[in-house]
Amino acid sequence: MKNKTDIIKRLMNEYNRPFYIYDENKIAEKIEILSNHFAPFEFLYSIKANPFAPIVNFINSRGLGADAASSEEVMIAQKVGLTSERIFYSSPGKTPKDIEKVFNKSVIIADSYHELSLINDIAKQKKQIVKIGLRINPDYTIGGEKGMTSKFGVDEELLIKQLPFINNLSNIKITGIHVHLRSQVLDQSHLYQYYEKIFELALFCQKSLEWELEFVNFGGGLGIVYSLLNDKPLDVIQLATASVKLFQHFKNRLKVRLLIETGRFVICEAGDYVTHIVDIKKSRGIKYYIVENALNGFFRPAIARLITDYTPKKSRLPGSEPLFTTKDAFEFSILNKKSSPREKVSIVGNLCTATDIMAKDILLPKAEIGDILIVSKAGTYAYSLSPLLFASHPLPLQFYLKENGGIYSS
Repeated sequence: MKNKTDIIKRLMNEYNRPFYIYDENKIAEKIEILSNHFAPFEFLYSIKANPFAPIVNFINSRGLGADAASSEEVMIAQKVGLTSERIFYSSPGKTPKDIEKVFNKSVIIADSYHELSLINDIAKQKKQIVKIGLRINPDYTIGGEKGMTSKFGVDEELLIKQLPFINNLSNIKITGIHVHLRSQVLDQSHLYQYYEKIFELALFCQKSLEWELEFVNFGGGLGIVYSLLNDKPLDVIQLATASVKLFQHFKNRLKVRLLIETGRFVICEAGDYVTHIVDIKKSRGIKYYIVENALNGFFRPAIARLITDYTPKKSRLPGSEPLFTTKDAFEFSILNKKSSPREKVSIVGNLCTATDIMAKDILLPKAEIGDILIVSKAGTYAYSLSPLLFASHPLPLQFYLKENGGIYSS
């Protein structure tokens, strides 16, 4: 859109350094899709996807709760006004210090039997009985195969055996379960079957373990199109319609809050990374566009190149979220040069390492030194996931473009 193009150009001229820009309109559109079609479900925003304050604040204003992956993310959620029952703190390896920090500020999801003991001990010290959740590693995968080993949660098949131990913890009460198996799922039938199995797991916990459940967290998984050539969009409407019917089937047996986590679906496509070309050179037939803050500004494209280069040609490249999704996950464009002649180039950064490559042998409009390069899908796992301090270059900036046209800067 022309207005955004003008804003990007103005910001680069004014600050003369790389930046991220996030579009509130696009975030609002994605939230509206979820709100309009998943009526029985509550959504939690996964703060780790992008903890930038105006993003968290806006998403909270649209009714989403928070999925916190650290005690600090609990504090971020609290600062924007979320109450404890809308913040769910789930991560492995919580320390007593973490639990003390978030106590009564969030719903704590225990990730192990040791964590159950830690929470119980702290609750006993405070002379409280605290309601918590438990993360379960189910006996199945997102595609319906047999369950796998995992660092997350407790194995489903051992719950009965561990029940005497759990029941002996007198200062905690398990009132919810949390399951998360995979992110970036594009097959709605896989997600539907996964939801169905979690409903059945919840019934097992309620009936066989006699837990008085108040919430079931289905985790995340709603994917977006990264590869324009290979990805088919997730049919969100079909998934929502089927999931609502599934809820109707179980609603009389499970009187619980139904929670789904979302990060990239809501904001990934709302963000762009903007840098500029500081040099152009040729070496033995290869043309390079050298940009400021490549690997140390937006890490994921560089990781995609590394994994692609070091994997045998015919091998399948498995996703490893959130670092790597697919080799052609990002689109590159030159501002205001859509129709000019195209040439094959590699986009590299200004770090003193040969691994500082964002793209290799791609077709782009012919550019000049000083032109602005834009990288798509930079709304999630971008600024906070990149090695920003590498080589002590100035940090990229962040700008938040509000619906009313205002701009919030970091």
